[in-house]
Amino acid sequence: MRNTAFYGTDELLQGFTEALEATGVRPTPVDRSTGRGGADAVLAAQVGAASIALDIEVKLNSPRSRADVRRLREAGTGVVSVLVAPFLSPPVRDELERRGWSYWDATGNMLIRSTEPAVWIDRAGASRNPEPAVSTGAQRLRSLKGKAASEVIVQLLRVGSAASVRELARDTGAGVGTVSRVIDLLRGDEVVDVSSGGIRVPDRIALARRWAQDYGFESTFKPARYLSLLGEEVALDRLQRSDLRFAVTGSRAASTDFAQSGRVAPLPATGVWLYSDDVKGVERAMDLAPDRRGSILIADCEFLSDAREGVQDTDPPIARSWRIIGDLLAAGGRMTALGEDLAVLRAREASE
Repeated sequence: MRNTAFYGTDELLQGFTEALEATGVRPTPVDRSTGRGGADAVLAAQVGAASIALDIEVKLNSPRSRADVRRLREAGTGVVSVLVAPFLSPPVRDELERRGWSYWDATGNMLIRSTEPAVWIDRAGASRNPEPAVSTGAQRLRSLKGKAASEVIVQLLRVGSAASVRELARDTGAGVGTVSRVIDLLRGDEVVDVSSGGIRVPDRIALARRWAQDYGFESTFKPARYLSLLGEEVALDRLQRSDLRFAVTGSRAASTDFAQSGRVAPLPATGVWLYSDDVKGVERAMDLAPDRRGSILIADCEFLSDAREGVQDTDPPIARSWRIIGDLLAAGGRMTALGEDLAVLRAREASE
């Protein structure tokens, strides 16, 4: 049985057409309505002076064995039958070739072959599955608690839209499969709209609230707690004078974020919540002592680089506004109210 159309297929088809274009092939737009003989899509491609027809079958759950390949329909005659999937292992690719199939996977493995006219395109990608749980039939994502999901959501909240899952993956560093499952969950909860025009956030506050139902600064990142004998302000000043990369979040960051809009935060700053990619370095720079009741929390993260989520250029540097909002919304009590106020401010500014 061939795949029904559901989210993820469009991104694989887009990836395949982009891969063809990178080889010099000129494909026409994919037509999802006229698949022949069980194909999911039909694509016409110009290869030099030759023109070939591609019947494409998309498998979001990749074939895992030669036996899986043998259960596919027979390769078509007079056209090039192409299997498109997140990942195809070497044995599966061998069996596809033996049975007359061409193929492409999201890691870059590609074989397009035709005898009449004579066309041969062969490209190598990964030999091992970079996301085994995704392309071998993993369950749908059930929670937005994870670190990768948080980066995807912060990016959506910041920008408000994305052209595709692949674009989100490039912007966040998350895997395409991971991003696809996050968007699938968000679409099911009706907090993002997905169409041929891309991914859109109709209500940023609704998305942030849904995220905070699962996510939490402490539950997701499990920060280490510390006490400073020097006091929070002195310890933070010492950190600022180091060359370590970090970002402040929580109520202290909210105060700075409100001030950037000429507003005063409705709740005084308490404690020090930090993100860093070098927790031990921060501990030494601030001269901290581990303490389960400490008010200084340091979370290990990977998103501080400019190429990913990054930080705001303040003194001290703070996390992105929507990261701060998510951390506050999930904290409960007065912190949640503070997050709501900041979310309203940022959502209003985004709509102006």
